Amino acid sequence: MTGDPYTAGMTDAQRAYFYSEYQNQRKDEVAGILFAFFLGSFGAHHFYLKRNGMGILYACFFWSGIPGLIALVECFFMPGRVREYNALLALQIQQMILNGTPAPAPPPANNHNPYLANGRVCSQCGAQLEQGAQFCPKCGTRVA
Repeated sequence: MTGDPYTAGMTDAQRAYFYSEYQNQRKDEVAGILFAFFLGSFGAHHFYLKRNGMGILYACFFWSGIPGLIALVECFFMPGRVREYNALLALQIQQMILNGTPAPAPPPANNHNPYLANGRVCSQCGAQLEQGAQFCPKCGTRVA
């Protein structure tokens, strides 16, 4: 993906971090359609796209059957909504990397979390590294 506009002007480490974060957080179109079709009465497709207000509204009125009918129509709009969500997600990750906005803080290290209990830190920025991590989640430096 050399022509990807979201990774233009990034170093290789930043690009690798971008793709890693994007793949971890992106939503799937088929899953969105299935949520709308089978669980649309309860607003599951809205919760899937983090539109919690609409999801709660659907859940409150599921008994009337109206949210179910609307959800069947929304099945046809879900692919576009998921693509829009993913595009906004990519833009958000890009801005976080290029502007140096700090990534969300990792949970505090303790012995109960096996992913953070290894004591590894990034040599570049000092951020806590997860077990088996190849790139720093904060600065994108290769640590493997």
